[in-house]
Amino acid sequence: TTTTTTTTTTTATATTAAPTTTATTTTAAPTTTTTTTTAAATTTAEASNDDSCRWAKDDMCDEPIFCSAGTDCTDCGNCNGGSTTTTTTTRPRQPVASGNDNSCASSMNGICEDGGACEAGTDCTDCANCGTFTGTTTNVPGSTTTLSTTIPPPGPAPGTLPPLPPTPAPTPTPTGAQLKFPRSVDVAEGRFDLDFDVVPITSPLDATDRFYTRGYVANNGGLGAPVGPIMRVNPGDTIRLRLNNRLQYPNPNCDDNPIVQEVSIAGFGSFTMEEQNHICYLNTTNLHTHGLHVSSKPGQDDVFTDVKPGTSTEYDIEVPEDHMGGTHWYHPHHHHATAVQAGGGAAGMIVVKDREGALPPAYAEMEEVPFFMQLVDLLHMRTLAAHGSDALFRPRGNQNFVIVNGQYQPTHALNEGQWYRFRMVFAAVERGARLEIDGTNGAQCEMQLLAKDGVYLHEMPRKIESAAFFSGARADIAVRCSCPAAGGCAAMIRSNGRHARAVRATETATTTQAFTGDILELLVSRTGRMDPDLPKVRVNRPCYLADLRNAVVPDANKHDLNVQPGMLWDGRPMQGFNFRHSPRTPPIADVPVGQVHEWYVHEQTRHPMHLHINHYQIQNMGGNEDRGDNFYEPGDWHDTFLERVGTITVRLQTDRFVGNMVVHCHILEHEDEGMMGYFDVVGQEGTRWSGARQLDSTCYMEAGGVGYTLL
Repeated sequence: TTTTTTTTTTTATATTAAPTTTATTTTAAPTTTTTTTTAAATTTAEASNDDSCRWAKDDMCDEPIFCSAGTDCTDCGNCNGGSTTTTTTTRPRQPVASGNDNSCASSMNGICEDGGACEAGTDCTDCANCGTFTGTTTNVPGSTTTLSTTIPPPGPAPGTLPPLPPTPAPTPTPTGAQLKFPRSVDVAEGRFDLDFDVVPITSPLDATDRFYTRGYVANNGGLGAPVGPIMRVNPGDTIRLRLNNRLQYPNPNCDDNPIVQEVSIAGFGSFTMEEQNHICYLNTTNLHTHGLHVSSKPGQDDVFTDVKPGTSTEYDIEVPEDHMGGTHWYHPHHHHATAVQAGGGAAGMIVVKDREGALPPAYAEMEEVPFFMQLVDLLHMRTLAAHGSDALFRPRGNQNFVIVNGQYQPTHALNEGQWYRFRMVFAAVERGARLEIDGTNGAQCEMQLLAKDGVYLHEMPRKIESAAFFSGARADIAVRCSCPAAGGCAAMIRSNGRHARAVRATETATTTQAFTGDILELLVSRTGRMDPDLPKVRVNRPCYLADLRNAVVPDANKHDLNVQPGMLWDGRPMQGFNFRHSPRTPPIADVPVGQVHEWYVHEQTRHPMHLHINHYQIQNMGGNEDRGDNFYEPGDWHDTFLERVGTITVRLQTDRFVGNMVVHCHILEHEDEGMMGYFDVVGQEGTRWSGARQLDSTCYMEAGGVGYTLL
């Protein structure tokens, strides 16, 4: 048997030489300072017999990252146990990066530790002295190291942003509060700011568990949550935004904190293995417009852009005039940091509006309700953040829960008999959900599926009993409820836990992989109203989404894609867990622009396949089409797909855009670990597939082709 325990260590170098004086010049947001340091690393002995660390007894060994050796002994299994041995640890002093900042590893934990665990001036948010501290640092108890620095008043360096002001963590929204909505930004009104910043939050399950995450709190209309504003876009608009990264240094890289595994093999003994850490650069960000059919060139949906701490980058994302209306979302996509940033709440909805005349009145006039659902797994996220030496995301709790528009188990009022369009986005690191509307509190609600992943069904609506969600999935669902009680009724949107990825090829769904619980309560007012049933309709489609089920695909464009660790393309590894952001890993292959392609996708039962820039159409589901569940059917379009149906066949067009077309597992941790690659789409920019109109004479390549056919 093999037992593996994984921890993250920080390499430290001990020295017994006399103190030396070194001059260190540090450039960091928000200030640039020259620091003269007189310091020497010291060695101290600490008894291995207590849990005095703030992070002790949280079911995770925090030594030596967040706790000194011997101060988290229960979790680390090194309490005395009758022994009087002690461990010796080196506690090197790190120079102050800049004054009036949060560069201390223990900063921003709700406790002012200036002059204690932190050098003075390096825990400024907790100590409320950001922008005001000037003076000389003090010694840390238990250390003989002296570091004397005069810190000048702060001032933004060129191209940087001002320091974050101290902000108290908000109290959690009480269960049952009325659902609120993020601020909507009409991108046609011009360039707007999107601030990526520190967000203080409180666990909705424990009012004493207060911690920090990353998000867009300054732009969402006062929700006090990391979810960003709703971007509302017309086909043909350009999304002009300025992404301001207001985070600060330090920003540990992957080489600073290797993962050390203590491996024990029966009959062979124990040994230590060290491998590169894949969770890092947690304060560098960028922006991915998940689901938009746009260019991947720099300044648009380019996930290889680096927006470093204290800097800004302008995006000009050109949405084509023939873009289909639909529900999409945006989130950070910097390699090695996506899971911690997006999984911590930094994300928001994008709505591409339908052109006038694109839908029948019964659909076009339906009242919309945006539900941006975020599944937060505190234990998993804390583990990832610890691997990245993160000083922000450090909750105590181990629970997982779903918030909607930044709120925990809110309520939303509906009128009996009225149709509503629920725009639903499900953001998560890895867990899935199977949503149903439980009418046990009197209301009876029906669900009619309109679109998935921002693309309308070829014929809609489609009656469903539940909706499958996983990381990155979206669905537009029409909902109508009845209420027999005079005083009103209620129904609960909840996840029954039946949808989950298989952990092994021979395994079926397990509740450990899916969220189970209540999400939002619908309060239905009795009105006596009953809207007519929705008409069956087929909408005209842009030609890049023409039905490909009867397309003729050249043999040269047929390929196998195996979505697993060490992803395979036509049987050969395509970089897999070795994908690197810089220097960038070479492309998987060159694929021609303006053509139709067919892929045979394996192992997506465990790893949801996400494709950037272009959607793909399901052709078959491995012989499992008749499953008693019509949420998925051949002909449906996705940009992300996970379902336990075996090998699937998909077709897609490489429409008009040349450059990077990224593909990866949308379990965000796997993506950060390198389960990602990209194709180089080559040829003439703007090339369209000529066969689209032969398959669908109603498809359009310009703004004026919208319309519909009643069936």
